[in-house]
Amino acid sequence: MTEAGLRLHDAAGSKGSKMSASVHLSRGSSVVVQPGPRDVRPYFWAVSLVWLAILAWGLEVQGKLLAGHWLRLIPWIILLALVNLLPLDGWHAHMAPDLPIAAAAALILSPIQASVVGFLSGFDSKEFKGQVTPSRGVFNRSQLGLVYYVGSWLAHIVTSRTTEPRLILPLTFLSLGVMCVINYALVGLGITIEHGYPFKNVVARLRVGTSVDFALAFVASAVLAAMLAALYEDIHSWVLLAILGPTLLGRQALMRSQMFVDTSRAYRSREQALHQLTQQASEERSDERRLIAADLHDEVLQPLFKVTLMAHVLKADLSSGRLLDMDQDLPELIAAAEAASNLLRELIGDLRRSAIGRGGLAPALERLAHSLSGGTEAPHIHVKVALVSTDAVTELSLYQIAKEALSNAVSHSQARNVWIDLAEDQTMLLLTVTDDGIGFDPLLDRAGHFGIAIMRERASAVGAQFFVDSSPNRGCKISVSFPR
Repeated sequence: MTEAGLRLHDAAGSKGSKMSASVHLSRGSSVVVQPGPRDVRPYFWAVSLVWLAILAWGLEVQGKLLAGHWLRLIPWIILLALVNLLPLDGWHAHMAPDLPIAAAAALILSPIQASVVGFLSGFDSKEFKGQVTPSRGVFNRSQLGLVYYVGSWLAHIVTSRTTEPRLILPLTFLSLGVMCVINYALVGLGITIEHGYPFKNVVARLRVGTSVDFALAFVASAVLAAMLAALYEDIHSWVLLAILGPTLLGRQALMRSQMFVDTSRAYRSREQALHQLTQQASEERSDERRLIAADLHDEVLQPLFKVTLMAHVLKADLSSGRLLDMDQDLPELIAAAEAASNLLRELIGDLRRSAIGRGGLAPALERLAHSLSGGTEAPHIHVKVALVSTDAVTELSLYQIAKEALSNAVSHSQARNVWIDLAEDQTMLLLTVTDDGIGFDPLLDRAGHFGIAIMRERASAVGAQFFVDSSPNRGCKISVSFPR
């Protein structure tokens, strides 16, 4: 339920949403980002054992009441199971739009009844596909059982002291809020333990939509739950059928709202990334000019200097009448001029074949690593690059990606070592940049940081696949694979 509240807080982007949503912990996609998960099973089993202890105590105290009214629970279980089988996928979790029904169950049923309903109805479609481990599946159900129990217990504590009908709506708000907070805490803590992300960042990432949308959806959910609880005394389980329609409509509104939020975020990110890419393009042109200047200085300037020197020697021979010396000095002048001409011709040919200087990609990466590792605080850069053959566009793109990755590692990773590898075989050209620094969560949006997005766009432009493998305190590995 917490992630329900989180999803609703952010994901209930539609102002017309009639409900909240609850979330179950899931593994999430690891196609692009593949952080190594920690062993979170002790936490899963600890939460599950807490719920089992509460269940055992409840059966001991209210076992006869539960057995005598079990038929009353079936419609609730069926309805909530149906809603749970229609989740909305999110970041490391998914959410089911069941919060209004769950809040009504907390008001109407006893705490132990509500807890059993939450546990038995916590279906996950991935369970049927074998994509959820037993410990994770039991945790998902147990944390829902705990959420339902505490929400119902709180509601019954208040109603035991007053039976004022006018308090049903405030009571629904109170119960709903507590259920959301507990769901947030249990699922968010599981993600924090498993992946090492800071808890506040997990909470921020789990949010969907805006604060205003969340507040409106939360109010709508509470009102709907209060109406269901008030009508249940008159028409009993039939009211559950009436509530199913608004619940499913709310799910669709929630899904469309999240699509709008994701699209807006992607548009803003691309716009900012394009602006930064324009600035980087100008800087890279300066880098390319510096590389050309370095090649001219190292390869051509010395032969040209010898030409100039030999010209002065010949001039001195002529002025002093040493004609015999000219026979020896003139061939040296001709040889120096030919060497300078040949080197310049080779350099021009290299530049026509490669936009990143003489020798192509491998020497350019070695020069880049040498220039970035010059500072006293800079990490040690280990270079293992092979001479590869590819077209100029791909070569330039790979160089730019490597430059961005190395610059990020040197500036932000606090790494001691950085490894850059370039290799190829008959089917694939592979570039990797790895560091042993502090790492980061690639899925979190960081204001002003578009390096990952820019590298991904550049890789996509040349048909390459781009991967990021990082998590907090575990370094980072960036891989670009280009099929032949």
